[in-house]
Amino acid sequence: MAIKIDWSIYPDRERKAKFTQKLTPESPYKSAGVSVIEVKKLAKTINDDDIELNYLEDVLLKGIIIASRKESFSEKRKKLEAFYPLFISWMATDSVAPTLYIPQKDKKEAYNYFIKLTEDKDPMTSRFAFVVLMGHFLTEESIDEIMNKAIAIKTDSYLLKMGIAWLTSSCYIHYPEKTSKYFSLLDKEISKMAKQKCRDSKRVSPEAKKSLNNL
Repeated sequence: MAIKIDWSIYPDRERKAKFTQKLTPESPYKSAGVSVIEVKKLAKTINDDDIELNYLEDVLLKGIIIASRKESFSEKRKKLEAFYPLFISWMATDSVAPTLYIPQKDKKEAYNYFIKLTEDKDPMTSRFAFVVLMGHFLTEESIDEIMNKAIAIKTDSYLLKMGIAWLTSSCYIHYPEKTSKYFSLLDKEISKMAKQKCRDSKRVSPEAKKSLNNL
């Protein structure tokens, strides 16, 4: 029997639910009004990912439990793939990806898997792959392969475009010289979004922000 989560014990739910629902209009699930931080805390106390799905937070909880479980990547992959249809919001992809546990011995296998997953026809699954690569695999050695996957994307999905823009800005924060050439190669809307994210970031120097005008 699926576990039904009692979200009513959390305070100030109505206000938080309204705020979350404004941020996630694409989600078919309403918000229970509980922060992602609290969902992550709860995930650490539950081993079973058979969660009854009534709210967006139930989806997040299920995904985080699957992603954070300490097991081989081959075992985790099967459960992740079953979960992909539940990437119904950017909040789901962006909350689950950072919690992904990958054993050191499986890093190469996982990297190759997520590089390929960026090509998935479902824009939210593709976004998840890019967010995972950004958070777990972004290095000076991998940046070119990752960004080449980004510039190859042709999509009408605003959420996927925004995910790639986030990735690009993160690349620019860490490796501005290597990333610079990709702004002109990206989809124009993605490039514009990425530049704005860089300008908004406190981690990008004034000089690097100024150089964006010439990219």
